Amino acid sequence: MSAPQPRPPVLRAAHVARPVGEAFAVFTRQIGAWWPLPTHGAFGADAGGLAFEDGLLVERALDGRTCVWGEVLSWEPPHRIVLSWHPGRGPGHASEVEVRFAAVDGGGTRVELEHRGWERFGADAVARRRGYVGPGAWGHVLDHYADGAEPRPDAADVTALRTAYEAFFAEADRGGFGPPPAGEWDAEQVVAHVALGDLALTAVVHALVEGRSDVEFGNVTCQDRGVLAGFIREAGDLTALVARGRHLAEVATAAVLRLDPDQRATPVHCRLHHDGRVVLDAALPWGEFAVETQASRHLPAHTGQLRDLRADLGRS
Repeated sequence: MSAPQPRPPVLRAAHVARPVGEAFAVFTRQIGAWWPLPTHGAFGADAGGLAFEDGLLVERALDGRTCVWGEVLSWEPPHRIVLSWHPGRGPGHASEVEVRFAAVDGGGTRVELEHRGWERFGADAVARRRGYVGPGAWGHVLDHYADGAEPRPDAADVTALRTAYEAFFAEADRGGFGPPPAGEWDAEQVVAHVALGDLALTAVVHALVEGRSDVEFGNVTCQDRGVLAGFIREAGDLTALVARGRHLAEVATAAVLRLDPDQRATPVHCRLHHDGRVVLDAALPWGEFAVETQASRHLPAHTGQLRDLRADLGRS
């Protein structure tokens, strides 16, 4: 039997106006903020996020389903990462992706992506490679990366949002929580709810960036006790849960910063439930909801909820 015929790698590149370290961080830590999950993900409209977790690249649906896209083979910040690559397939069907980050004279970073290893697919090599060379493939993904990495001069002011997140997570970090009143959430459920809400918020941003006009936001899944329990169980303990929540808040904020004024002004149908009742059923400008309402109402309410759960509240 003849050896598999070598196939050339797929090569794509982008130049972003960020130092190497920041360019690497946007590609890795904030990948969930810019990767076009509605069109380039396993869960489509149900996509919740994408992140590097414990040496794996993992996509999540809001309901807790996961899909491992690949394993980290080499992690050399801030200059290089190498991954096995098998979205929607098992590890036995993996190619290899390398991403390199190099400083450019005059400023910025050149990001080079090389997708290789096609010969391991035998007779299917040409078809598998072809799926990554068209106008909607790696070039499209790197365009989204560059959009996420480049600062937008007309971006939303997220100062109040970041302050509200910091107050919430500072309260969570204090610990010392007691049991909740009957029927209410404990501290872990509160943190998990906020984190899952951030996944849902980020999903709406992705849809708006893709130009969709039929976007909706709801919080039923983010309140489902079974979904919350799975999210908490996977994190392991409150410390790890808070760390994951901080990361998802960072990703959600980075995603919002991608939106231009017209996208922030786009009405999104928001249907919110609380204690089994519909408390909001209206179309709101997404920037108003995702930034202002989150900062002034949603996050402060859950910060107060955590404070009320602290066992030593009377002595603090």
